[in-house]
Amino acid sequence: MKFGVPLSLFFAAIMFANAALAHVSERALVLILPTNIYIAFGVAAVAVTVFLTVFMPPWVFKPVGGDGRTIPAAHGALKPPILPSLISFLVFFCLICIGLSGPRDPLQNLLPLTLFTVWWICFPLLQALLGDLWRWINPWDGPVHIVFKGRSYKNLPQQVGVWPAIASFFLAAVYTLTDLAPDDPDRLARVAGGYWLFTFIMCGIFGRDWLHRGEGFTVFFNLIAQLSPLRRKPFGVRFPGQILIAQVPQGLSVATFAVVMLALGSFDGLNETFWWMSQLGINPLEFPGRSAIAWQNRFGMGGAIVVLTTGFAACVWLGLALIGQTAYFQTLFCRLALSLLPIALGYHFAHFLTSAMVNLQYFLAALNDPFETGATLLGWDSFYVTTSFFNQHHTVEAIWLTQAGSIVLAHIIAVVLSHMIALNAFGDHQMAVISQLPVAAFMLLYTVFGLWLLASPVAL
Repeated sequence: MKFGVPLSLFFAAIMFANAALAHVSERALVLILPTNIYIAFGVAAVAVTVFLTVFMPPWVFKPVGGDGRTIPAAHGALKPPILPSLISFLVFFCLICIGLSGPRDPLQNLLPLTLFTVWWICFPLLQALLGDLWRWINPWDGPVHIVFKGRSYKNLPQQVGVWPAIASFFLAAVYTLTDLAPDDPDRLARVAGGYWLFTFIMCGIFGRDWLHRGEGFTVFFNLIAQLSPLRRKPFGVRFPGQILIAQVPQGLSVATFAVVMLALGSFDGLNETFWWMSQLGINPLEFPGRSAIAWQNRFGMGGAIVVLTTGFAACVWLGLALIGQTAYFQTLFCRLALSLLPIALGYHFAHFLTSAMVNLQYFLAALNDPFETGATLLGWDSFYVTTSFFNQHHTVEAIWLTQAGSIVLAHIIAVVLSHMIALNAFGDHQMAVISQLPVAAFMLLYTVFGLWLLASPVAL
């Protein structure tokens, strides 16, 4: 019975947090709701979680934190499946061909619909839910194995870390956020094909190590997979991201990659808002086009990374200063930065939900007739894309609740993970709590920012 009351309070608080979630979706309509009230309840839910980590005895969190031992990360250690990768490569090659010779409309061409909607928006959610699916379907392992037979000509120095992956991930974000026509099928086919070829050559030089340290999306998916609540050996369910708690620090570059994921995801939403347009001196109701703000957005992306990295590092350092343990700053920063992964995924889901609801319909329509020849590959003589769910109060409200819920739930998970990482690192509840006060404040402020961001009207 002594476990019953605290556990009941803990899970009741989490259930309360879910019930208190708010709104947001199509931000042109969001102003009809009392957004300040929703933001207050969302922040309160995260604050309750912080309160519980402070006042709950450490044994309450033991099922989440494991036995306190550290475990090494195991990215790239498993033998790659060749056949699924070859099939994935063939699918990718066909998509490139469709991009070059198919319909010119991005909403009718399978290449941009597949890459931007199915792969970029939807696949990370499956990766986070089910684990490392990308290991099976990445389009490089199969061709690299056949051509290079597992040989490599150089070793990638360990001190390089995943900095090349950060560079490639950032450049991909620059293309999607600031290029004049990133979803133009012909242009996208050339960019995606060139990126695949570059990665293929680098894998030939450095072996598969390049995929896990130099290819930005593989590193992205590797990190996202660690949030999976599914455990395979033995099979079961665990707390999302539990594997991060006792993991040996993976290095400064991996920690930076996690921060970059959150920074770029946040700026992806910020750069569309009226507030950002006003900072650039642009009337959002007379938006001049992407070309007018391309360089401003590029600098903004870099600035977002610098500000977020500096701010989070300052919170980690301040927490360690409160307990006189600043000598462990780099180690704890490298571990705590991974607690931001749930927040990055939550923003990803919330930001792209409405786009996915529409574009998945266009994807099915394009799959039914990929070259606009009148084919009915899926057996549909006609297919109509609907957006009627944006015009009905009950569906719009459900969308808003789902988006805001993902933001709040992501921060709740992040708060628990950061507390357990600190508890695992120090082995002392009081030290862990004090060291996490600035980080908890950071997450509360970021909850406010995230809900404000989703509630803000956009210019694009």
